Amino acid sequence: MSFKYASVALLALTFGFTACDKNDTESAPVLRTKMDTSSLSATSRYTESFKDAGGQSTVDLTTSGQRLNMFSEFNSYMALVAVAAPAAPSTLEVNKLRGLYANTGAYFTGPGLNTSGLQLRTTTAASFPATGAEAVRNYIDQNITKLAVVSQSVNNVATPGSAGRLGRYLVDEKGVEVNQVIQKALIGAVLLDQINNVLLTDQALKANNSKVVDGKVYSELEHNWDLAYGYLTSNAIMTTDITATPRERFLAGYLNEKNGPASPGVYLAFLKGRAAIVNNDAAGVKTQADLIRTELEKTIALSAVSYLSSWKAAAALDVKAHALGEGLGFIYSLRFCPKYGADAAFSDGLLTGLTSGSQGAWSLTNAQADVAINAIKAKFSIQ
Repeated sequence: MSFKYASVALLALTFGFTACDKNDTESAPVLRTKMDTSSLSATSRYTESFKDAGGQSTVDLTTSGQRLNMFSEFNSYMALVAVAAPAAPSTLEVNKLRGLYANTGAYFTGPGLNTSGLQLRTTTAASFPATGAEAVRNYIDQNITKLAVVSQSVNNVATPGSAGRLGRYLVDEKGVEVNQVIQKALIGAVLLDQINNVLLTDQALKANNSKVVDGKVYSELEHNWDLAYGYLTSNAIMTTDITATPRERFLAGYLNEKNGPASPGVYLAFLKGRAAIVNNDAAGVKTQADLIRTELEKTIALSAVSYLSSWKAAAALDVKAHALGEGLGFIYSLRFCPKYGADAAFSDGLLTGLTSGSQGAWSLTNAQADVAINAIKAKFSIQ
């Protein structure tokens, strides 16, 4: 079986283990020797904690790690429009932006990325029906095109109706920092969606756990769980210290920053859930998956609220623009938070309320921001 795309994890459910039938559970083949979960702690190394009878690690983070590296390179290229002095900001080539998103044109510099057969675009919104997924991909495509056009004004000063820079940040004619919208939207559309809505759903947790995948050392369910971990971090231990260098990337970084108390809990949940898979404990796996999914969705909501609040509190236009761009991207990502009942309609409604003014961000009011803040808090039970 190929694991070229994480979403194929939903296809092979033939030998799923279940907790609903005692006899079925007892008769299922046992793949591993049971492990003592009490030995796992926040300092346990994920990549070294789960081994086969021969002592070989059964963890393989390659596929999700490569996509995480693709995201990093794509983001680094977009960030060239926001270089601090004395370095000069750069214009961006639309073909390179598209190539980094869809892995065409051999633009990646990381080892094996160009030839991996993987890409960010087809992984975007993979849990959605085809029409909905393509709508999200088109949204990213449109913003990529807009970013390339706006970057031609990188040496101009932005004014209402005209793209340019506010301090070090490039904004479009409506005062929106497009590269931040793209980055935060993809945190939801790729990373959160793959973890929560493709790999750790109740359906996905029924994947085969009674035999190893042909030619591999892991079962399908073990690998699905590991891929989910790999979309959060490529580190053997997920760093929870926001002052650490280097910091965690993307979703894990915001988990630490905005949902700090939950950070060690999420890492432990990944460890305990993986151990529950080894022990063929379906109920334990589901408990940990639910914890992970709940906290990661809350991280998206907390981030959106935080950045809208920062926009309100800031006085300088460049600081306000940067906070708003991040906030808008995270609000777009709310559509990937079904455990709290958020969807595309909820997300789009908030975005419309924040951007429909005649001058976009230039005419946004605190009252408009408060409507969005309060709606998110209510939906996600945030104080």
